[in-house]
Amino acid sequence: MRIFTLLLCFLLSASGSFAQKLPSKNAWRGLLRPKQAFQAVPPLKYVPAATVSPVRPAAGYRPAAELTKQQLANRLEGTVMQQVLSVHKPQPPVQPSLEHTEKYIRQSLVEVVGRASGELMGSGFVVKSGSGRLYAVVSYHVVGRAGNTVALRMYDAAGKPVLYGGAVVSAAGSFGINAPDAAIIELPASAALHVRPLQVAHSLPQEGSELVVWGSPYAANGFARVDELTVKRAQNIKIVMDSPDVSEEFNGLCGSPVLDAQGKVAGIYSGHAPEQGFVFAVNARQVLEWLIGNYEKGMVPYTVFKIYGRQVLQVQAEETVGWVYHFDPNGTLLHKVYLPKYPGAFDPEHAEQLFPDVRHGDFLEFELVKHRQIQKTISVEIS
Repeated sequence: MRIFTLLLCFLLSASGSFAQKLPSKNAWRGLLRPKQAFQAVPPLKYVPAATVSPVRPAAGYRPAAELTKQQLANRLEGTVMQQVLSVHKPQPPVQPSLEHTEKYIRQSLVEVVGRASGELMGSGFVVKSGSGRLYAVVSYHVVGRAGNTVALRMYDAAGKPVLYGGAVVSAAGSFGINAPDAAIIELPASAALHVRPLQVAHSLPQEGSELVVWGSPYAANGFARVDELTVKRAQNIKIVMDSPDVSEEFNGLCGSPVLDAQGKVAGIYSGHAPEQGFVFAVNARQVLEWLIGNYEKGMVPYTVFKIYGRQVLQVQAEETVGWVYHFDPNGTLLHKVYLPKYPGAFDPEHAEQLFPDVRHGDFLEFELVKHRQIQKTISVEIS
C-alpha cells in the first residue's frame, strides 16, 4: 500500500510539470514579445498585533459577505484601478537639452526653395506662438516683403518631404545684421501632424558661451550642423560669434536657428564676415515677439531710433536704415557707416554710439531704404 501511494504521488507531480511547458510556437512568441519590466515586491514585515490600531469601517460599509456579486465586482474593480493609477504615475517632462533637440531636429527645420526650380534659397525653422499658431521663421532678405509667395519644404518623422508650394509671407522685418532680418509664414493647422516647433530662449546668451547652427547650406546635401561658435557680444538685437573657420560654405544658412546648450533658439542666423571670422545672428526672442506679437494683433511693427534720448526716427517693418553720415557744422563729411553690415555694437536707442566723436552742432544723416530703394534722408542736428 505504501509503495502504491508513493507511485501515485509521483505521477501527479509529473503531470503538473508537463502542464507548465509551452508549445514551441508560443515559446517563439514569448521571445519576440517586448520584455516587460516587473517591480520587485518588498518583503512583508511582521507587525505585532498590540501595535496595530483598530480599524473602524467607514459609514455605510457592508461586509463582502452581504454584497451581491455585482456590488462585489464593482468594489474589486475600484481597488484594481486604484492600484493601477498608483503604479503608473505621470512621467516628469523631458528636461530641455541640445542633445534632445538635435534628436528630432529634422522635423523642426525648414528649407526655402524656388517655386519653379526647387533649388535651395535659404533655411528656417518652426515655432509655436502663445496663441497656438504655427509659424515658419525664415530670413527677410531671402523671402522679401509680406504678401510674397514662396515654397517651403519640411520633413516628417519618417524623413518624407512635405512641400508647401504656395506659402505666403505673413510679416517681414528688414535687412541687415543690425535690423530684424527675419520673416514669418503662418502654417496651416495640419502642419502639426509632422513638425516639432523649437522653443525660444528667454534671454540673450552669455559672452563666451558656445552655440550651434542647424540649416541647409548650399554646399551640403541636406541639413548640416555648424558648431564651435563662441559668443563675442550679445546686445540688444544683435549676436556676434567667433568661428575658427568662416567661409563661403556658410551661404544658405540665413534664417537658420542658432541653438544654445538647452537646445533653445537664441538667435536667427543673419550673415557672416569671412575676413573677420565673425558670424552674426539677431536676437530671436526680441525679433519674434516683435513680428508675431504685432501680426496677431493686426499691427505694423516699428523700431524707434534715438539720439541722446531724443526720438529722431521711426523705422517700420520692411524699412531699413542704410548709410548713416556724420557731418560737422560746416557740412564736411567726417565719417559714414553702412548700418546693415556694421559689425560693431549698435543699439537704436543710442544711435549716437555709431560715431563716438560726435559733438554739439554736428549733423547725423540717416538714409531710409525700403525694398532696396531709397525712400528719404533724414538729417538730425546734435544739440
